[in-house]
Amino acid sequence: MQIKRIRRGGRSRQPDRRRDTTTGRSRGESPSEIVAVARAQRIKFGADPDDALNALHASTLGILHRRWQACATDPSGISPDQYHAAQAYVSCVTRYCEIMGIPLPRPVPGTAAGATRGDPPDEVVLAVRRRFSDLRRILLDCGAEIGVGSRVNAAVYRICIEDPPIEAVQPAEIENLRYGLNAVARYLR
Repeated sequence: MQIKRIRRGGRSRQPDRRRDTTTGRSRGESPSEIVAVARAQRIKFGADPDDALNALHASTLGILHRRWQACATDPSGISPDQYHAAQAYVSCVTRYCEIMGIPLPRPVPGTAAGATRGDPPDEVVLAVRRRFSDLRRILLDCGAEIGVGSRVNAAVYRICIEDPPIEAVQPAEIENLRYGLNAVARYLR
C-alpha cells in the first residue's frame, strides 16, 4: 500500500521563510515586508526612499508640509502653522458633517457605515455650527481681499477634505490654500 501525500491548495511554501520548529508554520511576515507596499507606493509618487515611511506622505497636506520641511522657501509647501490650521479645519468640517448628517467625500477612519450616536447637546451643536460658519466666512473674506472670490474656500476644502492626489493639485490652488490657511491660523490664535 502506498501512502499518497495530500497537497493543500494555496500558495507553495517559501523555502527561506522562518518557521516554527514544532508546528512547521510560518512565523509571519517581517516588519519590512509588512510596510513594503506602502513604501513602494509612496516612492512611486515621489517620496525619497529613505523617508517614504514618514506618515506625512499619506495625505496631500502631509506631502505639502513635508515639502516645507525640506525647504522652507519652497512656494509649494505649507508651514507648521498652516499645517495645524489645516488639521483644525479638517476637524471642524468633519464634526460639522457628523452633526448635520452630511456625508464626507472620503470615509473617515473609525466611523462605521450606518452606526449612529445620540444627538449632542444643543450647546455643542451651536458651537460647532458657529465655528464652521466663522471658518467659512474667514475663507470667503480672504478670497475677496485678494480678488479671487470663493477660490480660496474651494481650494482649502478640496485639498483638506477631498484629499486629491498631489499630481492633481495646481500651483494656483496651493497658493490659495496657503492664503486660506494663514487666515484660519490667525483666527485660531
